[in-house]
Amino acid sequence: MQYDFNSICNRLLQADYQDYPEVLGKFLKFLNNAPIILDYIKDCGVCDWVMEETIQSVQMAYGRKIFGTGETDEEEVRNVYAVLSYLVETNNSIYHGVAMGYSSSGKYQDKIKGFNERFVMILIRHIERYLTKVGIDMGIDDRVIYNVTVDNGQAIIAADNATVTATNNVSVDRDELKRLITDIQSTAQNFCEEDKQTVSECIEVIKNEAVENKPKKGMLKTALSTLTALKGTAEFVAAVMALIQFVEPLIH
Repeated sequence: MQYDFNSICNRLLQADYQDYPEVLGKFLKFLNNAPIILDYIKDCGVCDWVMEETIQSVQMAYGRKIFGTGETDEEEVRNVYAVLSYLVETNNSIYHGVAMGYSSSGKYQDKIKGFNERFVMILIRHIERYLTKVGIDMGIDDRVIYNVTVDNGQAIIAADNATVTATNNVSVDRDELKRLITDIQSTAQNFCEEDKQTVSECIEVIKNEAVENKPKKGMLKTALSTLTALKGTAEFVAAVMALIQFVEPLIH
C-alpha cells in the first residue's frame, strides 16, 4: 500500500498543469478505493465548509487568496480532501484560478507546483505518517511468512502462523552510518519544515534500528521508502541512495 501510494503521489506531483485535473482525479480514486486510507480520512470527520462559496472566493480573488486548512491534523485531512474532491467533481481547471495564489510566478506549471507543495502535500504527509504508524503498530518484520498468489492480475496474500527462525546478524559501521545520515541532513536543509520533520523521523528510525542486533526490517524499509518518495535535489537523492546501499544487508 505504501509503495502504491508513493507512486500515485509522485505522478501527481510531477504532472503537467494541463493534465493535472485528470491525474488528481486518479489520485482521489486511489484514495477512495483503498479502505485503510479512506477509513482514516472518514475518521477525521466531515468538512463543514460551504464548498461552492469557498472555491469561488479563492478563484475570484485572482491570486490574492489561498485556501485555509484547519487548526488540527484531522481538520487538515478532511478539509484538503473535501476541496480536492470538489475540484475534481466540478471539472475545475485548477491551474487557472484556485492555484493562482500559490506562486508569484506567471507560469501555470509553477502555480500547480506551489498548489501541490503548500496544499496537496498536507494531505499526502498526513496519510504517509498514518500508514507508517500502522506499519509500526503491526510490528512489521520478516518473521511472518506470506504465501502470495496472483489471480487475474490481483495479488492475493495469505499469512500463516509460521515464523522465520534463521538469524543473520550483520554488524554496522556506526561511523559510516553517522556520515551517511549527516549527508542526508545537510542536503535537506532547504526543504520545507514538514519535509524536514519527515526526514528527521525517518532518520531516527534508521539510526535506532540499524544498530540493533535484530533490526525490524519492516521499519527500515518503510523509513527508506518514505525518504525515497521525497522530492529533493540530486545531492539529496544521491545521499538517500548511498544510505539504502549501506543498510541493504540489514533488510535482506
